Order: sequence, then C-alpha cells, then structure tokens
Amino acid sequence: MRMARYRRYLPWIALFTIYVVWGSTYLAIAIAVKEIPPFFAAFLRFLVAGVVMAGLALVFDPRDRRPSRRDLLDYGLIGMLFLGFGNGLVMWSEQRVPSGIAALVVATVPLWTTLLDGVRPGGVPWTLRGWLGTALGLLGVALVARPGGAGIAAGHLTGILALQLASLSWTFGALYSKSVKRPLPVLTASAIEMLAGSLVLLIESQLVGEDLGLVALASGRAWGALVYLVIFGSLIGFTAFAYCLSVLPAGTVSTYAYVNPVVAVALGAFVLDEEVSMGLLGGAVLILLAVVLTTRRLAVRPAPPPKQQSAPLEDAA
Repeated sequence: MRMARYRRYLPWIALFTIYVVWGSTYLAIAIAVKEIPPFFAAFLRFLVAGVVMAGLALVFDPRDRRPSRRDLLDYGLIGMLFLGFGNGLVMWSEQRVPSGIAALVVATVPLWTTLLDGVRPGGVPWTLRGWLGTALGLLGVALVARPGGAGIAAGHLTGILALQLASLSWTFGALYSKSVKRPLPVLTASAIEMLAGSLVLLIESQLVGEDLGLVALASGRAWGALVYLVIFGSLIGFTAFAYCLSVLPAGTVSTYAYVNPVVAVALGAFVLDEEVSMGLLGGAVLILLAVVLTTRRLAVRPAPPPKQQSAPLEDAA
C-alpha cells in the first residue's frame, strides 16, 4: 500500500528533479564552453554518459528485451534529435548568448510541443487552459531572462536562431518518442540515444573545424563543469526525463522549460551576485502559475510493466 502511494508521486518527483537539475546546466554549459569547444564538449559528455548507461543496462535491464535493428534506428534517431542537434546547438549558442537568454529561447519548446502534439494521431488535443498556460509561461520567462527590458544585441542573432532550431529538434524528438511501438527499458534506450547523439556531435565538431588543442589547455573549472553535466545533467537528469516521458503527457513534461530560467537566474544571483529585480520576481510568479495551470488535473498514465518501460530522452540543456 505504501509502495503504491510512493509510485503515484514518483513522476512528479522526477519532474521536479528535471526542473532543478536542468536549470543548473545552463550555468555549467556557459562555464565549460568558455574553454572547451562546444560540440566536442557535448561529444565527451554524452560518450561518457552513454558508456556508463550501457554498462548499467547490461546489469539491470531485462535480458529478453535486447534492442533489435528497428530499436537501434528508432532510438538512434531520437538521440540525434535530442542530443546531436538539440543539445549540441544549445552548447554552441552559449558561446554567443548568455545562459539566461538561452533558457528563454528554449522555453519555446512547450509552445511547439502543444502545437504539434495537438495535430499528431493520439496526441493531447488543444485546450484553452493549455494555450493560456503556454502564454503565461512564455511571458514569465521573458521577464525572468530580461528583467530590465533590454533588447538582444544584433550580434546574438545566429545564437538565437540556433537555439530555436535546437528547440524544434527537441520537440520533434519528444513527439517521435511517443510513436515508438515497442519501448525499450530506460537504461538501454538512454544508452543508445546518448551514443548515437555523441557520434553526431563528433561529426559536427569535425565539420565546423573546432580546435581540439584547446581541450588540453582547459582549466579544472571547465572540466568540473563538464563532469557536472555528465553526472547530473545526463545520467540523473536524462533518466528522470525518460521516465517522465513514459508516464506523463508530452506537454506536461515540457513545462521544465518554464522553470529552468528561474533556476538559471537564481544561480546567477547566488554565484555571480546578479541583481534580483521586480521583473524577475514577477516572471517567477507567472512561471509558477503557468506550471500549475498546465499540469493541474492532468491524469498520469499508469507506468508499463518493467519489461516494457521506455527510455526515450532529450535535453535541450
């Protein structure tokens, strides 16, 4: 009885973990890419995390549900969308765009998810409450990311465009993961996605001609940020995200994009002594209202049996 009650709250605990952990990754990314080339940094991040996930999958996931060729194609594509393009473009953009602005643009993910999920077969239909929550959330993150009302510098345009492409790639990955007919166990699917994403990131690093000599010159601070991204952003955060996608509506899971800017700006104030303005506080209130409005009374689908539990990921951060 007590275990059943715990499982009822587990999806919301996992969603809260995504709120906090992925909010902090924007700061870690900004620190890492100052010294380590962004695509190669992302490659290292997901290669290490993918190898660890694969090892855990061999130990803990059911042996009678090993991935087929179709599984490798499905989850490999999801990994490319989530990590190869989505996360990779976020890390590339944070060389040009402040972490708060990056969180703001990535907050368009719920808008795209609501729009596209409403037209796909089996998706969650559009509702007035959902659109109102999306509008409030976007207004809130705008206030949080730019509490003083300052505009975005023209030199940031390429970074902003890349972040919007990352948001779309993330959205397509999340929705495609819903169409997978034979879900893999969480650890196995996560490993496939991370390793597939890391391969794409390595190719991107070579295509843009990143100077890999900078890797050996990176400071302990940059490496510490990268280790944080591997452990918390990837292993812990992605596992929680994969679980949430398997038991919660896609629009509910995407509300992390509303809360992440709050966490990012709060960390900026704590670590970098940035000013906490009335605009920031007002934005935080709107974001919390949007989360409540979007998730309230949304039924949690029962989790599938352990042998069929899914592991699709994503991460824009």
